[in-house]
Amino acid sequence: MKLTWIVAEAADSLSSNLRRGLLAALGLMVGIASVVCVISAGRGLESLIVKEMGAFGRPTHLEVMTNYRYLASIGWTKSPEPITEEDRDAIMGLKDLVARSSPSADFQFTARYGARSSVTRILAVSSDYFPMERLSLNRGRPFNQEDDRSKRRAAILGASIAEKFFSPPRNANHEDPIGKRISIGTFGEIEVIGTLKPEPASLFQSFQNYDTTNNGTIFVPFSSVSRFGGESVTNQLKVEAISVDKVEKAQRSILSILSQNHGRWDGESKYSIETGKSALAEVTSMTTLVTNFVSAVAGISLIVAGIGVMNVMLISVKERTKEIGTRKALGARGSWIGSQFLIESLAVCLSGGVAGVTLASLVAFAVSRLTSLPAIVPAGTVPLSLTLSTLVAMTFGWLPARRASKLDPCEALRYE
Repeated sequence: MKLTWIVAEAADSLSSNLRRGLLAALGLMVGIASVVCVISAGRGLESLIVKEMGAFGRPTHLEVMTNYRYLASIGWTKSPEPITEEDRDAIMGLKDLVARSSPSADFQFTARYGARSSVTRILAVSSDYFPMERLSLNRGRPFNQEDDRSKRRAAILGASIAEKFFSPPRNANHEDPIGKRISIGTFGEIEVIGTLKPEPASLFQSFQNYDTTNNGTIFVPFSSVSRFGGESVTNQLKVEAISVDKVEKAQRSILSILSQNHGRWDGESKYSIETGKSALAEVTSMTTLVTNFVSAVAGISLIVAGIGVMNVMLISVKERTKEIGTRKALGARGSWIGSQFLIESLAVCLSGGVAGVTLASLVAFAVSRLTSLPAIVPAGTVPLSLTLSTLVAMTFGWLPARRASKLDPCEALRYE
């Protein structure tokens, strides 16, 4: 009965000072909305980055490379050892673990076709690269083993470079690129055997001024890398495991082969392997750390809102001093008076918290509809916002409640 009476008195007090209560709740609403919006943006960005990671986003992929972390830790006093053709053959010999593998080597040359030219990325890969990277052909055919064996002067063009050379703007003469020959730097002419389907623009491209897809890339067989001034060895090898459950075993077996062929550095492997799972874990950890940090900064607004709630409640105590004195003179206990003010503070903060979550959800929905950036409001934000609102109410409502409960009734009755 006492609790019912206290709650009824708190509700009556709030209704008589509705405007003041709404202003206090408004500050908390903005604070909660800021925190939820930051968390929502962080989760959305994380999902988008994972989607954009390409090969690292696929759990069966492994990236074999030099152990650069160890070299950096010893001040680069040792030289990295490249992955040889013998290493690649031994890795492909793991038939029950490895499905495909492809070395890669990057170059940049000026490519020409007729009067048109472009400074272009040249990527030397094997025939396994395209199914591994899920790259689809628009026309022509992919590389085959014969192209690799014969070091054929063949090329597969990305969509934008094919468009630039063979279907330029304002030109009605669209040529069939298959069988045509383009010149690459001092390498000479190479025959176009295929073109790729266009890749959609990635998230990273929107933040940079260059294409991060394969649309502007020219692919050549890796065996022909020596024609571009390279060697038949590589510091990077892409490997695809047969299945997800074989990834860890494949990782151990590949490192064992490389250790047998190249030895170790003071007991440390000369090579490291990044898997799709480990890369995703690193991205998730990084984005979570950034989101938590920014959320903590945004949480400062909750302190400001809490101070606003405390000021409103202190003003309320001052204005109702005589009322409090009258109630105490009639037998009301100080704990009852204090509980009433805490309930008022809690009601203001919870209403602001619920409004903040609602506002943040509407903002997230609007951002998702108007832009390509997803905004995900995690299910846990509702209990989180209610918890934060309760903590603010209890923390900043305690002082006004204590002051009200400790008022001397005689002094309160004489207050003007």
